[in-house]
Amino acid sequence: RFEVVDQLCVRMDGTEQVCGEKLETDNVALIVVLRFTEEDKDAGLVVSNTHLYWKPSACFERLQQQVLLQRAVRKMQDKYPKYACISCGDYNTTPDDAGYALLTMPRPVTLNEWQLDNLLPQTQADEEDSDESDSAKPLSYSEMAAAGTCAETDESISKRRKLEDEEREIEQQLQRDTQRVEQLVNTMQEEGQVLKSCYGTYADVDPSYRTEQWKGEPVYTNYSLWKGTLDYIFYSPSKLAVHEVLSLPKEDKLMPGIPNDKFSSDHVSLVARFGFNR
Repeated sequence: RFEVVDQLCVRMDGTEQVCGEKLETDNVALIVVLRFTEEDKDAGLVVSNTHLYWKPSACFERLQQQVLLQRAVRKMQDKYPKYACISCGDYNTTPDDAGYALLTMPRPVTLNEWQLDNLLPQTQADEEDSDESDSAKPLSYSEMAAAGTCAETDESISKRRKLEDEEREIEQQLQRDTQRVEQLVNTMQEEGQVLKSCYGTYADVDPSYRTEQWKGEPVYTNYSLWKGTLDYIFYSPSKLAVHEVLSLPKEDKLMPGIPNDKFSSDHVSLVARFGFNR
């Protein structure tokens, strides 16, 4: 029913054109353009499939990849302006993440503080600090001196000044990172189209999957040591309508985790049947 008229492989590490830095993830996206061989030969589909960077803390890297993919899809849509868009894959993004909101919410998108904080680039030091409780952190030299618990010697003064310099550098880096995040968020909103998730109202079909945190999306598409929703089929609602989606397997078929003898992956299958809006 379709013929392939165009295709593109997107190297998702080529993000220096997005944010001035190159990633090292080996992720790719594939885009194919399909044209009807019957009926309306001017109609067709731009279909993309991808796997974004897996690391949970890498929201900033995934957003760069989303911008890169978005630009590649838009390039194809500019060549085939009458064609509808379907973007699917493992986005490694939960429905409460900024990446999901920037794909699916009407413009302008207002992100909450938690979403914006998660978008800040993570460093090894950040991750190590997050494992320590506030009570375990030692007092700075200036704090100890102010509290009268030590006298500032030449050595302690030197260490205090070094600490103050480091704190200033951290603050300056935070300002730079915040600007980079704002730039990416603005780019997503300015360049990207608003898509809709096929399974975004799945909880209306099966209320047992409803959660307040993730609204209408399923509770899980990944069911292993970590359980949650990471996979999506996004589409352009102005040109396509979802007629059916594949039901997800009940949890008792997946426990204690997949893959198992019935499911060959740790992710369940998502399938949708579309119709064109006329």
